[in-house]
Amino acid sequence: MEIQSTASRDGEESSVDFLCCTIIEKTPVALCKEIKPNPFRRLTAVLRMERKSSASRGERDDPRNWSKRKKNSVIFIIAIAAMLTPLSTTILIPALLEVCNDLHATEIHANGLIAVFILFSGIAPLGWASYSDAKAQRRKAYLASLVLFQIVTIICGFTNNIYILIVMRALQACGSSAAQSVGAGCISDIFDRDKRGRAYGIFYVGPLMGPLIGPIIGGYLTQYLGWRWIFWFLAVFGGFIFLIVSLALPETSRGKPSQSHFNPLAPLALLSHSSVSLSLLYIASLYSIIYVQNTLMSRNFVGLYHIKSSEVGLAFLSPSIGFVIGSVAGGKYSDIMFKRAKERNSGVGYPEMQLNIGTLVAMAVFQISYVNYGWMIARGIRIVFPLITMFLGGLGYAIVFNSISTCLINAFQDRSASIIAVNNFVRALAAGGMSLAAAPLQDVLVAGWLYTIMVGFNILGSGCLVLSCVIERKRRKNRNLEI
Repeated sequence: MEIQSTASRDGEESSVDFLCCTIIEKTPVALCKEIKPNPFRRLTAVLRMERKSSASRGERDDPRNWSKRKKNSVIFIIAIAAMLTPLSTTILIPALLEVCNDLHATEIHANGLIAVFILFSGIAPLGWASYSDAKAQRRKAYLASLVLFQIVTIICGFTNNIYILIVMRALQACGSSAAQSVGAGCISDIFDRDKRGRAYGIFYVGPLMGPLIGPIIGGYLTQYLGWRWIFWFLAVFGGFIFLIVSLALPETSRGKPSQSHFNPLAPLALLSHSSVSLSLLYIASLYSIIYVQNTLMSRNFVGLYHIKSSEVGLAFLSPSIGFVIGSVAGGKYSDIMFKRAKERNSGVGYPEMQLNIGTLVAMAVFQISYVNYGWMIARGIRIVFPLITMFLGGLGYAIVFNSISTCLINAFQDRSASIIAVNNFVRALAAGGMSLAAAPLQDVLVAGWLYTIMVGFNILGSGCLVLSCVIERKRRKNRNLEI
């Protein structure tokens, strides 16, 4: 059989297409017998096939084109990994009194175990995020941080000195803290902008499950096995996360490394954006209230209601359930409102469209709930009422935090891990400082005034958030740019 050459363009394309089919369907030996040599046409056909193959392979490899099942599996893995930091923080809270007694430490030392962990869990992600963004390596950041976590957690379980324990807690925070910022980078890698609210809401269930189950596990371990078993449990859990990340988490970043070297402090440059710094001031005030509540809960509930360590852990269920519901429902609602706002704006979307009327309502619910919570604790109101207000406060917190975080990710999607790392850094500074100051401030002010003043700062922070949106819109209008 011969393939005749033709002068016409259509004829030539038909011949080459026929040759392509023949190459696919027949063996090389059969082709040699049936086709007369024509190097130019054969090379053209092969190059065309390679281009098509390369294009289709590139589309398949793009994380945003992954199947829904694969994307959901990634969210599941990074959500479990992101649970590690808040779990490691809150699991020790019910055991603080026992740690003080066993290591002959003061209440300041005990609160330092929490404050130092919070502080370093805000500092360390700057390095992890900078590395993962600059080197386009999410998996390596996860695995390196988990190895560090495993080593120092085992040391924590053996130590008999409060100062060594505080230092190891700082290193433990460094090891656990990559997951939240790098996880946000993974979401930016695999989801389009109008689907990130839901994805981030589901992802954030992981970090919110930490405060949900951490105090319960810590309370029962302390009561029946001793506080050191908290660290044995964390070592096992950290090993499990390392295993699933190493075996099942694909690399989500498909970008080329942007720098030969990475600067661990590079994410802090994002604070030069006024809209970022103003937004994070509000988040800092939000997070401070949550961690003052967490730090003082054991003291207040044991002192007022005479409950056991394990029962203090159960009390944490109240705000944590609110966190989980608010994160999932708020993320879905945020995506819906973003799509509607985009449609009203002729199909053009901006990051601040993630902030909507639902965000404002959630802010008000959070503020009213924690003012009431403070005065209920001050007056010793029955325990059921503080639990209800903590649930509502947790619900409002999660909705607001999800909306702001998604807005920041959309505004800086090429540096998504870095923007969340800066977010963690600012709120950790505020929460760490307030955790240390919480007990002395409550002694001076009583709980009612303490929470009223903190909510007052949160209301001022709400103004900063609105101002950041106004600044960003004016800046975009002046530059005539779409973010």
